Amino acid sequence: MIECSGFNKLSLVDWPGKVSAVVFLRGCNFRCPWCQNPNLVEPSRFGPVIPVDDIMRYLKKRREMLDGLVVTGGEPTLSPGLTAFLSQVKETGIPVKLDTNGSRPEVVGRLLNQRLVDTVAVDYKVPLRMYGDTVGYSKPGQVAKTIAAVLHRGCGCVRTTVVPGLHTEELLAEMLGAFPGLNKINYRLQGFRPGSCLDPAYNGLPPVTSDEITRLSIRIPNI
Repeated sequence: MIECSGFNKLSLVDWPGKVSAVVFLRGCNFRCPWCQNPNLVEPSRFGPVIPVDDIMRYLKKRREMLDGLVVTGGEPTLSPGLTAFLSQVKETGIPVKLDTNGSRPEVVGRLLNQRLVDTVAVDYKVPLRMYGDTVGYSKPGQVAKTIAAVLHRGCGCVRTTVVPGLHTEELLAEMLGAFPGLNKINYRLQGFRPGSCLDPAYNGLPPVTSDEITRLSIRIPNI
């Protein structure tokens, strides 16, 4: 069974261009200090579980008005009940977008092969060489496999949250250079927002504005 600690019944931003519902699954194997969902990462902060039956009841009732369902986290591929849940969603006919940190390429591949997921967004945090020190994950090769698979299949996008003082133009250029298939169509930058970061020290940083994202997109080739 999935452990869902958040359910947004209507979103216009989590799946660009679509009206979607969003389920937030708790548990994560990364510790990104700028994470905006510490209540889904730290077990001591977990909220109550929302019953799957309640979610499915809503999806069935509103399937005519929804363009899709976004499954995010935390890290949803860690959930042992994910396949069973997505099988139920598939029966409603509602398309699914999976947000993932890319650490479990075998799970992402299986869900795509079973047509339980329609599109994937992979969070590309920092250059692969920095994953251990920055986000506490020691197997960045797994992330590389997921990114490569999504690019090869053409089934989604890769995105980076731009954090002040960390994601310089040089660092972003290095990240792009590691995957020649990344371009302005399948790679997206999104701005950091302080307020509820996993590491409270990051709440003192300024937000990254849309103007700053536009500036970086102009200055860095292919974005």
